[in-house]
Amino acid sequence: LISAGRIFLVPVFVSYYLDGKVTAAMGVILLAAASDVLDGAIARRFNMVTKLGKILDPVADKLMQAAMMLCAALTAPEVWLLLGLHVLRETVLSLTGLHVMLVTGQVHSAKWYGKLCTALIYAAMISLLAFPRLPGHVVSLLVLFCAVPVSACLVLYLGNYLRILREYDERKNA
Repeated sequence: LISAGRIFLVPVFVSYYLDGKVTAAMGVILLAAASDVLDGAIARRFNMVTKLGKILDPVADKLMQAAMMLCAALTAPEVWLLLGLHVLRETVLSLTGLHVMLVTGQVHSAKWYGKLCTALIYAAMISLLAFPRLPGHVVSLLVLFCAVPVSACLVLYLGNYLRILREYDERKNA
């Protein structure tokens, strides 16, 4: 339920931001981030981790990240490149993850590097959204600051998915 609520916060954030209510938009981002941490803590503490939660949680994260990037790109065109990389990564990993789920019957949780990447994107996008008149070189550094972990996550998650499929085949053929 908390993850679903976070998904509904995405259009609220965009609406506030586009209406020039930057403080309210930042509040929505912080509420989404706090509820993400709370959601994970509750699920682990009370053994309420579910397949649906493992799917909805990253969907909520990725939608908010894309919304932040889209809004930031309105004042910082360099962010369009990051948004394109983000969409590419999420498309490839979603399709690969779906394939792994169909083959193995398992939904796999996020890894530490995915969580770190999310935190870095939030930090950079909040900076760009809260301070839309940052100098161009700072904007470029923030985009690079995100592009490197986004790319690394693509490679690391693909490697993890390939390992899962290989181990599944080995167990199945043993």
